[in-house]
Amino acid sequence: MRDGLHGPNVITAGEAVLLLVAVAGGEAVHLARRQGPLEQGRSAVPDHYLTGGDSEREAVQRRYDVEALREPIWEHTTMCGRVWALMVGGDGGTLSRYREPAFAPTCRRCLTLMDRLFPAPAVDRRVPVVAQVVCDVVREHGHAEVRQVPGDQLAVLRKEIRSLIRQQTGHHAQTLVHGDLLLVVCDPLRDAEAEMQAAAEAVGAVLFGDQPLPAARPGRPWVVTWTAWDLG
Repeated sequence: MRDGLHGPNVITAGEAVLLLVAVAGGEAVHLARRQGPLEQGRSAVPDHYLTGGDSEREAVQRRYDVEALREPIWEHTTMCGRVWALMVGGDGGTLSRYREPAFAPTCRRCLTLMDRLFPAPAVDRRVPVVAQVVCDVVREHGHAEVRQVPGDQLAVLRKEIRSLIRQQTGHHAQTLVHGDLLLVVCDPLRDAEAEMQAAAEAVGAVLFGDQPLPAARPGRPWVVTWTAWDLG
């Protein structure tokens, strides 16, 4: 970039350089890839934002490297497939009075596609061990909770658990994530009658004094903790 001027508002994902852009009629911040070397792309900002004498356009010309913004190197559609209007302002400030600067995408589809550009994380040695433990728990109880799972291991652990349950029981399981908590449910293996009976006994103990309340919270054998399986 020329001294003191800002270039296109980009982020890097893996080896890809992605432009932060806006689409007409929407507030989300999207991503556009660089165009292939043999194809004609489009500029980051339409020319009418870079010319003219009003104060807003003059400010853009003072803060940004206009030549860099005019380079036709960007794909014509966002990563999620929409035609975009212009680059979202970044360190050089806003390009339009109608949109504030942004430094990260907010379009969920673009974010999902961007994640695939990063190198796959190394698979932790605990994944096959924890997956088998969870499979055994689900076979007994029909469900399991896995706690304190690192974010970069969630996807591979979910896949491994579903695969093991399908192989060992012939049933499909559902995995749900909330923070670092992974829930695994296999409806065909659940004992609905036993669960209802346990719930009824708990309600009876509280409301009607049918039985004494336990002095301590009972163990929960369906809970598996990732950190308990540190293999060193």
